[in-house]
Amino acid sequence: MAPDWLWLLRYIESEDGYVRFPPVFTQWIKNLNIGNYPGLYEDERAIGAILVKAFLSDEQVGQLNTELEACSSEERGQLLLEYIGNLGEEIDAIELPKTPAAQKLAETRFLAMSEEERQCSVEFAQRFLMGMLAGFYQSLSIMVHGEKLTALVAQAKAGDDKAFAKAVQIDKRILHALPYFNDRFAAANSEGEREFVELVTTHMSRPPYKGKIRHKALYLAFSLLDQLGVLDKIKHAELLDLCTLAGLDSHANRIDDVKNMSKRLAEYRKFQRNGGALSTP
Repeated sequence: MAPDWLWLLRYIESEDGYVRFPPVFTQWIKNLNIGNYPGLYEDERAIGAILVKAFLSDEQVGQLNTELEACSSEERGQLLLEYIGNLGEEIDAIELPKTPAAQKLAETRFLAMSEEERQCSVEFAQRFLMGMLAGFYQSLSIMVHGEKLTALVAQAKAGDDKAFAKAVQIDKRILHALPYFNDRFAAANSEGEREFVELVTTHMSRPPYKGKIRHKALYLAFSLLDQLGVLDKIKHAELLDLCTLAGLDSHANRIDDVKNMSKRLAEYRKFQRNGGALSTP
């Protein structure tokens, strides 16, 4: 889904860094009634699970579990790789209708469906977009704060006020969608916790990062590997090969060789340490 995340990042930067989705995206959230997607941040596994459920029925998930239980450890790994490969191909085939013409065509196709087909289409869209949104914000949080949004939510619920502020800076919907955040902020307002309220409102008034990220696709790739905990564990030559295999433009992202890859990674880490303040044009 990185191409769609890249589209969102470009739109965000056109709005001075504030997370304001394209109008059509906001309309999808409203029409599909998926404003509760921040609930996925309370369990990181739920983000992957809802994406799987977008493509596999409960019966298919049950069948997969049965097959996995009957496998040896090596067979289990191979079976999962096959499923992941097929899932990746299906995700690659999805094209979000981003232009008015594409949206009109999608609407025409939807209206031509049977009632049952429409229901299946809506359920798929709900699960897919919820997973996409949560995954996007998870990556944005790692890019800006160096921590997963799911981790910030957990820290906030454990009493960390700074994590609370960082979490709502990344996704403001958290403040109203998650009961703990809503209750904590309401109580702080009513009880006069001025320092906490100012901390939260200050973060909410700031964009997640300042300026324009020059190498957006590369930073997204770094954040995805960061989520897996492997970005600092693989050699830079292997990282270059991986990014090349993923189709990243080596010239556009200035990763023509290992030396430049090391420079880009150092810039990415500096970007995180600065809390999303860019030091490169």
